[in-house]
Amino acid sequence: NLIERNEQQQYKSPYRGEWRGSYSGDESGSLKIEVSRNGYVSVTRITQNRTESSFISGMIREDGALQQVSLESGFKLYGSLATGTGTWEMAHWKGTWSVTKQQ
Repeated sequence: NLIERNEQQQYKSPYRGEWRGSYSGDESGSLKIEVSRNGYVSVTRITQNRTESSFISGMIREDGALQQVSLESGFKLYGSLATGTGTWEMAHWKGTWSVTKQQ
């Protein structure tokens, strides 16, 4: 549908930009979430012994909720950029995360 395609191309996510923060719980480290103009999300997480990132890790909804955001290791983020907080899990490990938008 041409109209739908044009709307998708012109869409600009209100959460576009770089978000930085940390996660803690069964494992801790730092997080960088980058939201592209069209709402695609890429995530980088840094722990003591490794850095893991993914070019496209999922999507963000109009209301700020993260959708299917995960990394290859199985690290999954749940929550919202509207609040900048949420939970994470990876296998049997879990915890919380928080980020703030960078200027």
